Amino acid sequence: MSVPVSALQAVAPGAIIELFELELNAAQHGVNETYRFHAGVNATGNNGDIIWNSQAYMRFPLEAEGFEYSGQGQLPRPKLRISNILGTITAIILTLPNGLEGAKVTRIRTLARFLDGANFPASGDILLTEDSFALLLEDGSSILLEPTNPTEDPTAEFPREIYYIDRKVVETRDVIEFELAAVFDLIGVRAPKRQCVSNVCQWKYRGPECGYAGNAYFNTNNQPVATLAEDACGKQLSSCEMRFEQQYRTGSVTLGSNILTLTQASSFSAGDPVTGFGLPAGTTVSSVSGALVTLSQNATATTGVVTTGTIQGNYTQIVVSSATGIAPGMTVSGNYLPAGAQVVAVSGTTITLGTPVDPTQLFSVVGSASGTVIAASVYFALGTSLTVGWFIASSLLPLNRFTQIANVRSVTRLGVLSRNQFVITNTVADLTQNTRISNQTATWTFYIPTAIPSATYTFFATDQSYTFRANANLPFGSFPGVGQYTV
Repeated sequence: MSVPVSALQAVAPGAIIELFELELNAAQHGVNETYRFHAGVNATGNNGDIIWNSQAYMRFPLEAEGFEYSGQGQLPRPKLRISNILGTITAIILTLPNGLEGAKVTRIRTLARFLDGANFPASGDILLTEDSFALLLEDGSSILLEPTNPTEDPTAEFPREIYYIDRKVVETRDVIEFELAAVFDLIGVRAPKRQCVSNVCQWKYRGPECGYAGNAYFNTNNQPVATLAEDACGKQLSSCEMRFEQQYRTGSVTLGSNILTLTQASSFSAGDPVTGFGLPAGTTVSSVSGALVTLSQNATATTGVVTTGTIQGNYTQIVVSSATGIAPGMTVSGNYLPAGAQVVAVSGTTITLGTPVDPTQLFSVVGSASGTVIAASVYFALGTSLTVGWFIASSLLPLNRFTQIANVRSVTRLGVLSRNQFVITNTVADLTQNTRISNQTATWTFYIPTAIPSATYTFFATDQSYTFRANANLPFGSFPGVGQYTV
């Protein structure tokens, strides 16, 4: 809680009490100790301690100035001058391994009216004892009284200002002067005493704050290098991301091999997880040499496979000479195949495609006729010649939808033109698939299959990108607005 605004707006807000805490830490000063002091007199006018939050702040000759902030964007660097009569402070400094540099100085301010009740003796004839106040009675006896303050509020204080002793400016037999620095105005001292410079990391590379200990090495331009001696950080956000965050590379693998060949030289640490086409779950990096990554497990597919095969009669399958390395999800290209044809299943040497081949490249056109769809049957005009087993296509059907005529029912056969071919007066051609259209007339094109030759087909992974490393957070405080956060 801060000092209430109403107290500051009062006609007589009361005296501002200024207190200081000097904290030493064992890591830097060899001892954990806190000194509390003030420069003035206490609320009663006595040159004694001030009690705040039940802590005693002893009176000590000192002077502090320079806490005001300016509009120039610079942090204040206050001066703290402490009496050194008889060399007292000098003697204390000499007992510390690193002097007072780095010691934490906290400036506390409140109003006198909010001090602990212990600062205020009772009114009347009083006798000050070691621990309390006593009211003197006429018979010479006394009654113990507890000091009180009806406006006591140990939470009512201005925001605390925290500084650190940066350097000793002056030391004489009379006074020692220290220059203080704000938390964000120090570097090279114990955290959090460092400068925050836009887009520049201030942590020591591979130090405890940085936390990077990987065996992936880069130069200042984020290019991979081979040895630790060449390893250097560019101190930019991109340098941090290169070492900590997920990386994506294009590459290829071969079935049964533990080598991932990337399209560019890269650097990753052993143990970094890697995922992508053809890699079993749990695969990690074993080692890296340029663009070659040795994996912890062998690949279960091949990124690119070239083999020969023949399209089957249903026009959605290819029987290949070898299916080694082919896996569902791969894209296949070759004769008679539509662009972007994909593998949906692999059974032995039979490859099932998600879309049929382009029939116009496999069939010969033998004629056309007008027919009307009623339900799932097509009625053709009188005199139309049909052949059982023909394939038909129409604008009423989806692109590349070819349906085989199941049978031909004719009322009158005017003559047999050839085996299974008739000229009809009223014939219904039943379709093997439901056309989902009815009572519509269209021109139907008739095809007969041709011999399908063997051809070369190329199977390749649609996505040849590989993801390296878990998506780790950047070190805390490396750059404003990014990285880990601690409580």
